[in-house]
Amino acid sequence: MLASFVSCDQEPIPDSFSFGVEKEFKINGDYHSIDNSLKFTITEINDSRCPSDVVCIWAGKADVKIKVESPTPGTITLSTYDNQVDTVGSYSFKIIDVSPYPISTKTIKLDDYIVLLKIEKLKN
Repeated sequence: MLASFVSCDQEPIPDSFSFGVEKEFKINGDYHSIDNSLKFTITEINDSRCPSDVVCIWAGKADVKIKVESPTPGTITLSTYDNQVDTVGSYSFKIIDVSPYPISTKTIKLDDYIVLLKIEKLKN
């Protein structure tokens, strides 16, 4: 005989998010909105920002590639420099920050990056 227990205090699933709220995401995570209307994965992070302990001619940029699985499949690339907002279907993605910021004496692993996004559901 199997018994199941249901908790009255349901916590959000870690890989879920709410629209209109800034949230941290990592590469290769499978993320979905709390209402399951949007599912996506961050597939690439390319960081060419000038390390904070170096003087550069150009500040550089961090690019984040997002693959939307549903409801409208598509791929977008957001940039901290020139493409901070993009849409797929009726959803808007805005890049707020990519951390940690590079330092010339340290190598950052892809798994250590945190991408701060704000995702909005657009009104039709």
